[in-house]
Amino acid sequence: MACTLIGLLGLSLIGVPARAATVVVHAGESIQAAIDAASEGTTIAVEPGVYQETGATRALTVTKSGIRLIGRSKPGQPVVVEQAGSQTQGIWVSPTDTLDPADVELPPCGVSGQRLNGFNLRGFTVQGFAGFGVYLACVDGFTIRNNTAQANQTYAIFPVRSSHGRITGNTTSGTLTDACLYVGQDDDVVVRGNQASDCQIGLQIENSTHVRFVENLSENNTAGMIVDILNGRQVKVVSDNRVTRNVLRNNNRPNPAPPGEETHDLQPGIGIVIDGADRTLVAGNTISGNQLAGMTLVDFCLDRPTECSGPLDIDPNPDDNRILRNTFDGNAVDVIYLPAGGQGNCFAGNKPNPLTGGPLPACGS
Repeated sequence: MACTLIGLLGLSLIGVPARAATVVVHAGESIQAAIDAASEGTTIAVEPGVYQETGATRALTVTKSGIRLIGRSKPGQPVVVEQAGSQTQGIWVSPTDTLDPADVELPPCGVSGQRLNGFNLRGFTVQGFAGFGVYLACVDGFTIRNNTAQANQTYAIFPVRSSHGRITGNTTSGTLTDACLYVGQDDDVVVRGNQASDCQIGLQIENSTHVRFVENLSENNTAGMIVDILNGRQVKVVSDNRVTRNVLRNNNRPNPAPPGEETHDLQPGIGIVIDGADRTLVAGNTISGNQLAGMTLVDFCLDRPTECSGPLDIDPNPDDNRILRNTFDGNAVDVIYLPAGGQGNCFAGNKPNPLTGGPLPACGS
């Protein structure tokens, strides 16, 4: 009988994974070496210190599913990953076919179908990279929580072609040419309780669906937030996104992007831009102190005559966006409304009433 029970117990354990390993990295050791040695699902706990890794273009590279990078930061004792040598990228997470893409917004994994399942980043300070602080491509099920990304010149945190993600409690600052917190060509991402300041764009949703930006602070950027569509991307829509209970204030930083950058012509002083997006809910936000406009709701072709003279693979018109119960205060004008052929956009319950910059279409009952 005992042998039978032992045999049954053995059978019951078949297919049950062993407990995932935890590896500790101490100051002076290599985080990348721990990543390279880790199996999928490993937790890599990193003790406080300043880490300069030896990669030529990327400080840290993750190409395995389920890796958890946990910084054991303490007050006054951060876990810092900073630029060294020729590195342009900070923490890079993607399948192996997307380590050196010709265009970071057109990752090969977005076409090939290669994916990573699961990634967690917590407690790190990532700083001083000319490209990305944190870049994720084709990652399903990710969490980026309680990190600082500062003085990374292009983007601070950038998930692309990814899904089912959570970005919470991060502090981002100091980009020169693009966004602090960017969600591009993604689906089902929650961005909650973050801070974005001194960036070209504080917060951004681009060619994405079912993204929720909730209770974030965006201040002292060139533009507070942009929800937009771009031509020539792998995902062709930006729709069904929610922007709720955020503070978008004093976004008047002069534009530092040099000529030739896509964002060089971005005008300072706008709280939130809705550009060609569909079915965006903008509700319960405080939009204040922006010296050009609290909000602009415009079509994609408004300031792109050359691009729009040729074929487009997107619908350029903003449709069915709802602007509800927001507070506008101290902006040069509350709303600039130029939807071209866009339909179904509406405004209700906003303060002051009426908003300046109208007339604006009211929402039906």
